[in-house]
Amino acid sequence: MNTVTKQSRVAVDPQVYKWIVLAGVIAGYVFDALDFMVLAMIIPLVVQDWGLSLVNAGLLSTATLFGAAVGAYSWGPIADKFGRKYVIAACIATFSVISFLCGLADTWDQLVVLRFFAGVGLGGEWVIGAALVTEFFPPHQRARATTAVQMGWPIGFALAIAANYIITPLYGWRALFFFGAAGIFVAIYCLIFVPESPAWLKAKENLKKGVEGVSSAVAKAANWTEIFKGTNRRVTLLSICLCVCVLVSFWGTGTWIPAFLMQERGLDIKGLTWFLMGQQVAGMLSYVLFGYIADKVGRRASLIAGGLASTVTVILYMLAPTPGLILAAGLLWGFAMLGFWGPLPATIAEQFPTSVRGVGVSISYATGRLASALSPFLIGGLGAKFGLAFAIGVMAVFYLGVAIFGYLMKETKDTIVLD
Repeated sequence: MNTVTKQSRVAVDPQVYKWIVLAGVIAGYVFDALDFMVLAMIIPLVVQDWGLSLVNAGLLSTATLFGAAVGAYSWGPIADKFGRKYVIAACIATFSVISFLCGLADTWDQLVVLRFFAGVGLGGEWVIGAALVTEFFPPHQRARATTAVQMGWPIGFALAIAANYIITPLYGWRALFFFGAAGIFVAIYCLIFVPESPAWLKAKENLKKGVEGVSSAVAKAANWTEIFKGTNRRVTLLSICLCVCVLVSFWGTGTWIPAFLMQERGLDIKGLTWFLMGQQVAGMLSYVLFGYIADKVGRRASLIAGGLASTVTVILYMLAPTPGLILAAGLLWGFAMLGFWGPLPATIAEQFPTSVRGVGVSISYATGRLASALSPFLIGGLGAKFGLAFAIGVMAVFYLGVAIFGYLMKETKDTIVLD
């Protein structure tokens, strides 16, 4: 029996395979981030080559994020039916293959359609990966494991920035999409080496035997209507609002920062590379600080501090007149706005009771994704009328929302929520 078949049918020891699983999920998240950043990097180049308006260019990101929202709503039930490993491999393979096809697109219309379907694949990777890691790691290691997964995001951004610096001057923007297609090797890794979740296999076996276990009882309770009943309603609405603010602000700024630095601040590819690399390094360092704040001071404190700091620093970033001040403000902004992403998944999950945690987190995050799909388009429209500096600065309102909704959420740092 080959490795794939054996691991698909037999419940393995999580302690033996947890690092293999973690490596696969981190690598998948690296290419998830790389795909999004590649799109941001090519937007100013596509605008120049195809003569697109900022509004039409923004629709490329909007299509991707709308597809990601569809994926976030859809992949979870599929994973519950067919298993974690196959679905995460399918997600990664989907956006990797379509990244290659994006490099072959001849028109804006083709690229918009392809970006939507790439987004569908991207939308499930984070959700399914988080489930895999949670189900393989014991409670005392889960927070560090999910933080390690989150570190894949700035690594993916850094790879995209480096690829843009090396590849684009030689081969053009299409080659960046071809580079992103290398994620297919991560999908193959997941199929061959990552075993199926023992928790999922046990739940399926219990279902066949007609055994009423904890997981099946939870699954029955966890339909989406339950999160809007009783005390769950307030938690759900706050979590949705928080996710909307986090995701709208992230994609509203992140999509347009490369274009802003090149078009309104006159940076070339080399200068852009160093500026964006600095932001990602600052963001990686901030994970350590914000993780400490979340564990020692409180989840709410990390969101409040990050939201307020992001509100101030993004405005300074847009107003900075010289390259030196732009770099300094950019480093501060990168440190502030990436830091609270580390504790965010745990913060959201801990708000919900066990019976509705899965559906609550999925609905909150997917709704944030859906709302964020409009932000690149709206920023593009505002940028065309008032300039990108003003349009990106508007996102300060949503960063402030992170602080406000973070303050309104309950503190859960001392609560054990996973049983």
